[in-house]
Amino acid sequence: MHELSFNDYQEYAHQTAIYEHDYYPFASLMIEAAEFADLITKQQLRGDLKGAWSDELMAEAGDVLWNLAECLTQYDITLQDVAEYNIKKLADRAERGVLQGDGGNR
Repeated sequence: MHELSFNDYQEYAHQTAIYEHDYYPFASLMIEAAEFADLITKQQLRGDLKGAWSDELMAEAGDVLWNLAECLTQYDITLQDVAEYNIKKLADRAERGVLQGDGGNR
């Protein structure tokens, strides 16, 4: 498989988007993110540290990514734009020494 860009992924993912209501990927994003976190969280809370299988983590992470891509597509925002924006934000916070802290606007 060739290297896949965020934009290529988002375009392909959108071709597979079949749902009736525009809010579907927003609601599904929350559910899939919880399922992803659940793979690790339940093990930590139970003390069952057998570890999550990478295939399961990748499957749930992929569901999160698909839903996020669809949410962004509705607003004409690309995953690439989000990734670049986030890196700039993190670099700015690192430069100002505020990577750790409270709130989004630091």
